[in-house]
Amino acid sequence: MMELILKPLEYLWIKWAIDDLQGKNKKPIFDWIFPIFSSIIVTFFLYYTFNIDSRDFKIFFESKGFEVLGNFILTLPGFLFAALTAVVSFGNKELDITAKFNPPINKHGHEISRRRYLSNAFSYLTFLSLALLVSTVFINYAYSSNIMNFGPIYYKLGYLATSLIYFTFVFQMLFILIITLYYIGDKLHQPSIVSSNQDNN
Repeated sequence: MMELILKPLEYLWIKWAIDDLQGKNKKPIFDWIFPIFSSIIVTFFLYYTFNIDSRDFKIFFESKGFEVLGNFILTLPGFLFAALTAVVSFGNKELDITAKFNPPINKHGHEISRRRYLSNAFSYLTFLSLALLVSTVFINYAYSSNIMNFGPIYYKLGYLATSLIYFTFVFQMLFILIITLYYIGDKLHQPSIVSSNQDNN
């Protein structure tokens, strides 16, 4: 049962660059390296601006910025699910062809079609947006009700740790969404070949 619930996470095991001369998989750069680096920058900014002794100070999770981010995340699941439905149902045969250059490879080592790759990407993005939505509601409640206040030191450490983890996945969603848009807008129109090993799953 748990395997079915976590099925969208298979996107994270997809690899790129099968024909890279150095054999490097560049996908983790967008899945993890850029998001973690961006999250560290944001967390450092929150650490630098943290001033709990000030009467006017509000942590990010109690600010208007977090409310705006929460509203943005609230709209994403419906949009991403609609995009997933469009990719699955769209009748363009080019989507069922394996890319000629750097075709995606699933965790079983099989080249997969463009449609399968996009389906996996939007499936994971929808899953992630729902997880972030639940996390946003919980974080908002936890900090607005002041149940996270275990003393100044632990409060600050918890705040920064929460920020690091939360923004890692926010940025991961944004970077994967950007790469998926690039894939639809550009890579999808590059030359392709029919692969004999196409999407065996």
